Amino acid sequence: MPELDQDCISPPPAIPPIIDPARFEDFPVLRETFLLYVSDPVANASLRGAADLLFALILEFWGQWPDHPEGLLRASLRAGVADLRHVQGFLLEWDSPDTSHGSPHEEHLAAVGGEIAAGIGVLADRLEAELGPWRGGI
Repeated sequence: MPELDQDCISPPPAIPPIIDPARFEDFPVLRETFLLYVSDPVANASLRGAADLLFALILEFWGQWPDHPEGLLRASLRAGVADLRHVQGFLLEWDSPDTSHGSPHEEHLAAVGGEIAAGIGVLADRLEAELGPWRGGI
């Protein structure tokens, strides 16, 4: 393995941001649960930039596409439920009995994530129940 050139030290890895819920629209496209695997800061920033461009381009055409059969609010809430389910599954994966984390503290954190996943599931169930099964004839 070649030695690291001290003049060419890599920047620190990209880490997931702390997102203020009031500013969720600053993160419209790629999930942080995906971007965490792209720890190279240049690649991470590049993907974020490409995602911002994609979002801007989609918004330019958004009004020209067919309307959601249930309306935008209901479709948006169903999209929110889908994202909640994604986070629920993501957290549960780390709390799997088949996964060892190497330290008691990390085992505790994984268990807390599992507890939170259960709470997310309850919230998603509630919203799904309120929305009901009607999906606009789909």
